[in-house]
Amino acid sequence: MYSTTLLTTFALSYVLAKSDLSNRRFPDGFKFGAATASYQIEGAWNIDGKGVQLWDWYTHTYPDRIDEQDTGDVACDSYHKWREDIDLLKALGVNHYRLSISWSRILPNGTVNNINPTGIEYYKNIFKTLRENDIEPLVTLYHWDLPITLHEIGGWTNPLIAEYFAEYARICFREFGEYVKTWITINEPQSTCSGGYTAGAKAPGYTLEAEGLYLCAYVHMLAHAKAYHIYDEEFRDSQNGRISIVLDSAWSEPASNSTIDIEAAQTNIEFG
Repeated sequence: MYSTTLLTTFALSYVLAKSDLSNRRFPDGFKFGAATASYQIEGAWNIDGKGVQLWDWYTHTYPDRIDEQDTGDVACDSYHKWREDIDLLKALGVNHYRLSISWSRILPNGTVNNINPTGIEYYKNIFKTLRENDIEPLVTLYHWDLPITLHEIGGWTNPLIAEYFAEYARICFREFGEYVKTWITINEPQSTCSGGYTAGAKAPGYTLEAEGLYLCAYVHMLAHAKAYHIYDEEFRDSQNGRISIVLDSAWSEPASNSTIDIEAAQTNIEFG
């Protein structure tokens, strides 16, 4: 009796929910998309001229810090299966695809004195094919995969990284701007700085406390600004695109209307 009642209740709930959902529509012009990051999906970590990047080094050097000692050496093998991935995106019916470029696949040592044409061609083929399938690429220049040679000179605590990032960005704008009209400079610098340079939970695993956190944040913002101005001054008029940054942050609501609670909530939003 109990199981019959439970099953009936579930069936009624499903029918009501389905009926309710069937009457809801996304507004006209709503855009559906999917998102990935280079290290999450590409694999091919050391072939076709790609240089070692921060997460390659971190997962190989400190496997005990990674769940099940996993790496992104193969991941989804999107480097070899990108055409299948685009077919899946097309079948899914998305309008946009957000993906990131691996800095070290374009510039193996992080600098413009060593450009990898195979890496350039790889991404150019992806962006071109996305356009051919009516999928707009939203491209992130940096999603946590700093070339290891730049990490070795201080990483995001060294202001010179902003200069190297600006040069890398210019190459990407020049090579891919025909196909890419929406650029993201950096993904979630707060996560990199707090997780990687303060809490030690992400690559490079540092615990530098407040000084490291603020220096890391400063260099990220400097890098973003330099890349933004390069695009704005050198490429925007001819390519007619747009550029921004992806930020994440904490959110807090005050427990009451007291001044102390309101200030505490605001402080956590700004510094949490």
